[in-house]
Amino acid sequence: KRVDEVPAALVERVDTLRAELFETLADLDDEFAEIFLENEDVPVDAVHAAIRRTTLARTFCPMLMGSAYKNKGVQDLLDAVCRYLPSP
Repeated sequence: KRVDEVPAALVERVDTLRAELFETLADLDDEFAEIFLENEDVPVDAVHAAIRRTTLARTFCPMLMGSAYKNKGVQDLLDAVCRYLPSP
């Protein structure tokens, strides 16, 4: 899995979309809203927990991208299924 820094040309766009994600989660989940309003830096675990709670409540639907070509994004999809969806 390759993880790099965000290219300089996209930093502003990423920051905007990240803020939009946090605002949406705060609107849908009261526990996350509390964390979001109290902390300048939101912990990653709190974001994952909020996505799981809102997904299980069917108020939020995480979207992932990937490709069958060279299995790009397949592991991320499987990780998201394990992290956000209920056990069968």
